[in-house]
Amino acid sequence: MHRSLVGLATFYAFAVILLIALTSCTTQSSSAIGEAYIAPASINLRHELTQKNSTVAVLKHGDRVSILDVRRRFVKVRTANAVEGWIDSSQLLSPEQMNQIRRATREALALPSEGSATVFEALNVHIEPNRQSAALARIPDGGSVAVLGHKVEPKSAGPAPTSAFSFERPQPSIHRQHRDRRSKSIYHLPARPPAPRAPDNWQELSAERIDGSTSTADKRAALQRQMEKPANKPQELKKPVVVEDWSLVRTKGNQIGWVLTRNLIMSIPDDVAQYAEGKRITSYFDLGAVHDEVKGTKHNWLWTTSSGTVPYDFDAWRMFLWNRRRHRYETSYRQHDLEGYFPVHVDPPGSNAFVRTFQLITKDDDGRLWRGNYSFDGVRVHLAGREEYHAGISANASKPGTLNISQLQAKLPEQGWFRRHWNALKRAVGAKN
Repeated sequence: MHRSLVGLATFYAFAVILLIALTSCTTQSSSAIGEAYIAPASINLRHELTQKNSTVAVLKHGDRVSILDVRRRFVKVRTANAVEGWIDSSQLLSPEQMNQIRRATREALALPSEGSATVFEALNVHIEPNRQSAALARIPDGGSVAVLGHKVEPKSAGPAPTSAFSFERPQPSIHRQHRDRRSKSIYHLPARPPAPRAPDNWQELSAERIDGSTSTADKRAALQRQMEKPANKPQELKKPVVVEDWSLVRTKGNQIGWVLTRNLIMSIPDDVAQYAEGKRITSYFDLGAVHDEVKGTKHNWLWTTSSGTVPYDFDAWRMFLWNRRRHRYETSYRQHDLEGYFPVHVDPPGSNAFVRTFQLITKDDDGRLWRGNYSFDGVRVHLAGREEYHAGISANASKPGTLNISQLQAKLPEQGWFRRHWNALKRAVGAKN
């Protein structure tokens, strides 16, 4: 009898171990319910959703993963190396988003540089001109990037911080409530007598007809009629939208992304930047070297500037030339109070190295874009001609959809009784450890 019980217990133990192994194999070989791509520059893949858990892999931006399970806003993924773990769904991109990023990267790599910029502190490069978007790269302290474009977007506001102080009026204590109730029940004050009735000729008594003036009764009647008229409600003042300047940049590793413009310093020499007059330099170009026997080698410069946060790229441009006789920079040509757009294109030097040509795009009062062709002969700027310009990229392109967690949850197969309890047991054991 004892041997039969031992054999039966051994059989059940073996069956349980076999069932656990089969369950583990089924979990490891479960089919994917979707695919996604890693958004940030790097992120840790966790083994379980517990406070104390190990990192099973470090994933990079653009890595493709297969989605296996969904638990609220967290998803279980499998990498190309068959490593499985959990990650926050907000750190993932849908295939449509990844395709748009790749297409935008190819288009941005073909754009000309509007000048180099330097950062004094480490700066994140975001996928979109939004503070809440993922950072695909990080510019190191003192790093340099090429500026490609500019955009103005509303500032993304995060959740309002909860205050640690309570401004509610304190409730009276229980003893005070009893005391007030008791005082009201003891003292019984008599009611106020009714007000005396006005005389029948009160309007004549209140009349003040001095030098043909209107009586007080007429004034009150006119005021009553004015009050009965529907008052025109003033228009509600709309809260101004706070916007931010963003710049499209290209890193040394040919990564394309957006950074806050206020964190960039254009790398134009200080002896030229001092003439900015408080405006922001948006682009600059070298238009040839000039040899000075006293100051050494200097350069002629073309730059564009902006006076504030505007939806266009620049509102003024200026040409600087180096005067070898006076050993200083002087303005050869300038225009302001305009609406200009990138790209500003400077042609490479031709057979005549002293003559340089460049093009600028501006918008007229009718809303049409014009590209002006200019030439610089080392002293003066000449307008060679203008032609209407048509932008090649539409600004109203549809935005791809993000990763839909609800649709992924609908694709999950229904779990049986044993699987649900087994997963709950694993989560409980993991939480205790």
